Amino acid sequence: MQIKLAVVAVLAVWIAGIACAATEKTACGATAQPRTGALIRVGHEPMDLGPAYRRYIGKVTALGGADEDGRIYSFQAMPVGPGVMAPAANELRGWRLTILAGKRFASAFEVKSNTATEITVAARDGPLNGLVISDVFIIEDIPAASPSPPEASSRMGT
Repeated sequence: MQIKLAVVAVLAVWIAGIACAATEKTACGATAQPRTGALIRVGHEPMDLGPAYRRYIGKVTALGGADEDGRIYSFQAMPVGPGVMAPAANELRGWRLTILAGKRFASAFEVKSNTATEITVAARDGPLNGLVISDVFIIEDIPAASPSPPEASSRMGT
């Protein structure tokens, strides 16, 4: 019985799709698109990001040494993913680093400096304490957002 209902439901959806494609407008007001049989790719980003939008995806392989107060501002990394190469020295300076896994998930930092295997973040964003080996991160060619001083926002009327 359930199989018969499923077949009827599939046929009803298929017939409704043919009827909508044959009309100029659908019931909800959107114009119908002709069926070409080809796949239509959708998503949040283009399939090929190209060189204009650069990023580096990596995994933490070791933590840097702590300062006298126990704060950590650097770590060793390795690239992760197809086509991801180790960056040149200071190529990532000023880019935004976002932690994608672990205790520091969604924490963002500005890259102060880098080598092919080591990343150092700016102290103004806070330490990396809580970061562990195997945490994943992304560094994007986007300026790290820094909070504006309170007097600047009050002058703007916000």
